[in-house]
Amino acid sequence: MSFERILITGAGGMLGNAIHPYFKERFPNVMATDKVVSETWITQLDIRDDERVRAVFAEFEPDLVLNLAAETDLEYCELHADVAKAVNADATARVAQYAEAYGATLVYISTAGVFDGKKEDGLYTEQDVPNPIMVYGQTKFDGEVHVANLCSRHYIIRAGWMVGGGPAKDHKFVSKILEQIGEGRSRIHAVADKWGTPTYTHDFAMTLFRLLDTQQYGTYHMVCEGTGSRFDVAKEIVRICERDDIEVVPVDSEFFRDEYPAPRPRSEMLINANLNELGINSMRGWKEALEDYIHTDYASWCASTPRLRRPA
Repeated sequence: MSFERILITGAGGMLGNAIHPYFKERFPNVMATDKVVSETWITQLDIRDDERVRAVFAEFEPDLVLNLAAETDLEYCELHADVAKAVNADATARVAQYAEAYGATLVYISTAGVFDGKKEDGLYTEQDVPNPIMVYGQTKFDGEVHVANLCSRHYIIRAGWMVGGGPAKDHKFVSKILEQIGEGRSRIHAVADKWGTPTYTHDFAMTLFRLLDTQQYGTYHMVCEGTGSRFDVAKEIVRICERDDIEVVPVDSEFFRDEYPAPRPRSEMLINANLNELGINSMRGWKEALEDYIHTDYASWCASTPRLRRPA
């Protein structure tokens, strides 16, 4: 890779916060931005502010843009479709236009939620046609279309159930299960009728570097190997934490309907077909990656188990 100036939008979020250090280690000039300045290394930038986006591109002249800024809360998106569209679709289109104007490579992070979950014969590949069933998935797919149409040097990367960020930034499923363990719960309920594929941020970053080296632009799935339900993931977390005293109870989605009313695909299971074709798929099995994550970022929860070695 010969990039000199890296612009990251949405750097204060779970993925951005997790992968920023990897880019900072490898590139001489990284500008990390977010609409909320939560860290000293973050510069304020709301990608909905066209004038501000234009100024950042003009001043910084990035040659690689990681567009991580997104509205990702499914329930919020359902209630505020205008905001979801403004961030995930409209603002993404402007970022893509500026990236093209400045000759930059654009990385756009999308989601397994662009699919309707009805595929019966295996995992979703990059060749499957998206058909979102909720506002979040639709606006992210709209963002994909804008990126593909407006920026010639682009990577559209679909992630699965995101894992990473540590206690400070992880507000996803894994942290919620760990919080229940920390609260002293003896019984944890987890959905067993929805399936997907976790994506560990460390493996994501390492594989992204390999992909950038290829200059093979296009759409890619970037998830850990293997699949499972939320119930399967919860059981694995409890096992990793060596908590035989905790019962993980399988439930259907209706159990959490009041808390999570937004529609979700039955299956978000992806396979990294295009990465495999290039021979650069370094995403580990999700159980191994999950164990690495917990022992690295939640070490106090599993003090008796040695930390795994993270692949570079």
